[in-house]
Amino acid sequence: MAPDADVIAFRLGIPYAADLGHRGFTHSLAFAAGVALVGGLSHRALRSRFLPAFTFLLVATASHPFLDALTDGGLGVGLLWPFSSERFFMPLRPIHVAPLSLKALLSARGARVIASELRWVWLPCSALAAVLALQRRGARRRRCEIT
Repeated sequence: MAPDADVIAFRLGIPYAADLGHRGFTHSLAFAAGVALVGGLSHRALRSRFLPAFTFLLVATASHPFLDALTDGGLGVGLLWPFSSERFFMPLRPIHVAPLSLKALLSARGARVIASELRWVWLPCSALAAVLALQRRGARRRRCEIT
């Protein structure tokens, strides 16, 4: 969710389309790498090693702009900032864009957005997590049988 901290840009008067605006630099691969580096360097506080902490945070943070690029609204994501200010969308855009207010999210439109996110984000991620958990459990079981 760190990339969406950029919504404070609206309160600061920063235009949506600006590099510092919504879905701008915080939705870049450079930002994801920065978050991952800070997390990796904080690996002891995270009770991890550098590489697993860095990798997890890089994948988690970088996945956010790719998912936002799959939405059907907005101006796209600043994926390549600071090298380019261009905003990108994916060719396929099946996820309904979420409204930026709680009132709108609790409306009929918000219900469609939530259903869209369940279908295209949360169900596939849950299925992947289940498969990975089963795979890990099987690997653990095999190691126990060997010893």
